[in-house]
Amino acid sequence: MAVSPPPRKSASSSESAARRQPDNKQIEAIINRGSSAVAPSAAATPLPLKNFNVKLPATMLTQIDEVRAQRPRKPTSPKLGISTQDWLLEAVTEKLEREQKKYKLR
Repeated sequence: MAVSPPPRKSASSSESAARRQPDNKQIEAIINRGSSAVAPSAAATPLPLKNFNVKLPATMLTQIDEVRAQRPRKPTSPKLGISTQDWLLEAVTEKLEREQKKYKLR
């Protein structure tokens, strides 16, 4: 089997390739241009938040962390599947639903 060198590119083909590649100014202009803003929907309006401190016994926080560690996580992520804050919000929501059913508030 005969071996031959690869075909040579003519000067005109390399010039056209150089014309097709944008320069750094064009790239920066596209990046800085950004995109149009997305109109917020009525459903996406966040509820006002209130901050307050919660004091928990260290043993209870340890138990919460153990339960959180059982949640599925992304396969390559070292982080737990749910944050402590989100876990506490879920717990409060579940308790509210139970109490509202119990006392027929909803």
